[in-house]
Amino acid sequence: MNYSQFFQTALNRLHDERRYRVFADLERIAGRFPHATWHSPKGSRNVVIWCSNDYLGMGQHPKVVGAMVETATRVGTAPAAPAT
Repeated sequence: MNYSQFFQTALNRLHDERRYRVFADLERIAGRFPHATWHSPKGSRNVVIWCSNDYLGMGQHPKVVGAMVETATRVGTAPAAPAT
């Protein structure tokens, strides 16, 4: 089976059906919630974001950031849990 052709056909079908997801290149700046910079194909532009998973801005709250830093300092950071 030609897997490259299989996946290319599937991608082409998604494009044709207008169901291919394209993610916006957004840069959030701490302290400027809900404002962000959208890096669009036509250049950067300031935008307001109300539809993210962080629509209340808690990801920038000092207590939340402090808890994240404390946890990362205590247990470290890694893409996966350590083996037990």
